[in-house]
Amino acid sequence: MKRKKGFFRIFSIVLALVTMSVLTVACGDDDESSNNDWPSKIIFGAVPAEAASSLEADYETTRAILIAQIDGLEEIDFFQATEYAGIIEGIIAGRIDVGQFGGFSYVIATNNGADVDVAGVMTRDPAIEPGYKSYLVTQPDSGITSIEQLAGKTVCFVDPGSTSGFLFPSEGMLSAGLDPSETSTDITPVFAGGHDASAITVANGECDAGFAYDTMITSQLINSGDIKGVIDDVGDENVNPEDADLRIIWKSQTISGAPMAIINDLPADFIARWKEVIAENVNVPWAIENGFCEGTLEDNNCSFADEDDTWGYVPKTDAFYDGIRQVCEVTKASKCG
Repeated sequence: MKRKKGFFRIFSIVLALVTMSVLTVACGDDDESSNNDWPSKIIFGAVPAEAASSLEADYETTRAILIAQIDGLEEIDFFQATEYAGIIEGIIAGRIDVGQFGGFSYVIATNNGADVDVAGVMTRDPAIEPGYKSYLVTQPDSGITSIEQLAGKTVCFVDPGSTSGFLFPSEGMLSAGLDPSETSTDITPVFAGGHDASAITVANGECDAGFAYDTMITSQLINSGDIKGVIDDVGDENVNPEDADLRIIWKSQTISGAPMAIINDLPADFIARWKEVIAENVNVPWAIENGFCEGTLEDNNCSFADEDDTWGYVPKTDAFYDGIRQVCEVTKASKCG
């Protein structure tokens, strides 16, 4: 009897150990397989601010950080559209997983059925609300000194879906009593296709005036050598005014910063992780500290987006773009939907 009791005691201990091992392995398998439905490849769509720009180069640091920080993500392929309509259609059709929008094109997308979430908003400074402005420029000696004087002129816009290149300029022109629409008889509208193209077309004399976002005028085109300088009649952003090719004569109100949007068809925990990495890791301090780019906070080679002075991204919700929806109500722009 003692021998049998000893046997059963040993058998019970062995069985318990085996059971614990099985449970441990099973739990481990669950942990390892919890991300099995996460995609290994993401299609990222955007419209470059400059015609000659490469999305792969513009977003090099962003892509590297996302692939390094998200389990199982191996590729981010870029879809480079020539206008915002291509990104909107791709998002709605499910051909694009993540899109970099302007605020207006994001609103157009959501108004037309895109099921997306704001993954983050580009900013130049995390200490202030992310935003930028639209500038109206002319040649320095054009004689045009106000937005009201655009009547009868050839005016360059960027794209009918551009926030700073059409929607907010439309609000300014309507306030001046001018029709900014594509069928306007008050002006001759030209859609240049890019912020750089709009401004350069003005500098070359092919448009009497044109709209583009702020830093395209005051830094990017100057740094690239496309223009030598700019005179600012509205504020104090003069750059090489003695050699200026452009004159700023109007500035919009501050526009909510450009959002990165991610489709809600992706797994919820993947979306949460993507947003977490965008908010916590895709920024200059973290990228430099962790070896994804080099330099200082003020002077570095980080490439997060197609704007030279992008610090990174900050978290925001869809409600951040309600101001743009209100401008849509005022302008009745056909693209607002």
